[in-house]
Amino acid sequence: MKIPIKQIFREFYLLSNRLSLVEKLIYGLFSIALVRAVYLTILNLSKKIIDYVLANYEMIFGIFFGGLAILIFGLGFYLYILRVRYKQNSLDESSVDEETNEPRNIYTEGGNYNANINGDQIEIYGDVININQDFSEIAQEIRELITELKNQGYSEEDAKTEISTELAEEARKKPKVRKKLFMWKKSFSTNTKKTNDETEVAREVVTSATAYSHTSSKDFTEVVSGYYQKLDELLQARKWKEADLETAKIIYVISRKELPKTSPYRTYLTNYFCSEYIKVLPQKDLNNINKLWLKYSNGRFWFSVQKRIWKRIGGGSDTTYNSREIQNKFGDEVGWRKEGDWVYYSDIHYWRTAPSGHLPICLMLNSGKSERCNIDFQILEVIVGRIS
Repeated sequence: MKIPIKQIFREFYLLSNRLSLVEKLIYGLFSIALVRAVYLTILNLSKKIIDYVLANYEMIFGIFFGGLAILIFGLGFYLYILRVRYKQNSLDESSVDEETNEPRNIYTEGGNYNANINGDQIEIYGDVININQDFSEIAQEIRELITELKNQGYSEEDAKTEISTELAEEARKKPKVRKKLFMWKKSFSTNTKKTNDETEVAREVVTSATAYSHTSSKDFTEVVSGYYQKLDELLQARKWKEADLETAKIIYVISRKELPKTSPYRTYLTNYFCSEYIKVLPQKDLNNINKLWLKYSNGRFWFSVQKRIWKRIGGGSDTTYNSREIQNKFGDEVGWRKEGDWVYYSDIHYWRTAPSGHLPICLMLNSGKSERCNIDFQILEVIVGRIS
């Protein structure tokens, strides 16, 4: 906005001409006094500021340069983050381009090894493996590689050694592959010994992959590839909450097929779960799920643990399940009750440090996710009577 300076002076001149001589003298003296007062004020304030600066210049300079240093550091850190993100995006884009443009080469003969990493992929003996797949898929590809090498004259042990060696080499060169390798070892290997040696870890992963679906291994459930594959993977990854929900789903699906065709739970009560489902659940399925939970929780969770607690506090065939005292005592033992009241579902402790028998629970819940836990003890009583 342009200020009309000339117009202001003109108006001031016209106004001053209307004043008498005495009024002009009075306003003149007042203006001089005002200007002098403002001048002295500014002068005194300037002197005080200068005196303060001279007396405290070290502190002022320290604050100034300290703030400047923080500003420069923050700007440098911000630019570093931008550079890292740009570099990562460039790598991702280049890996996508390479993946889409390069055909997949299948190794058919010879003994030459060609290893290459394209983003999230590793190539071993012509087989491209995406390290972001589920371990079940990784294990399948490793087993196929072993079979292929055996067909080329390798023994099974030599084939495992070859693959382990190359996996370890890629892990040393690529931090992301190394991280995945150690994660697979931690989640799927039965060997709990800690090690930082890539070759040893790779060997454990290959061994776990070859045993992953073998029904002869006592460390793996008999039918991992059937109903229980997802549950097996969730428990191996220590995803207890998801495993709890998956367990209830598996039992519902299997049991519903076993219900008599005339059962009301198969006709019009299709979304209602009760102890009748547990009564018809095949013993083999109940035992298999039980073994999975016991294995991955180190004997801390599952119905056989709850059975032991239930029997110890007086529950059983000679004591009715609707005994309020026994129900409350059981809830206190497994952590479903605290301070004399049942906990909310949101307070269920889905962690390995939860009390023994704390999980699973979803199968027996008669309450919503926002309510206090209401347990169907008829289901628990049937399971306790059937679990081996």
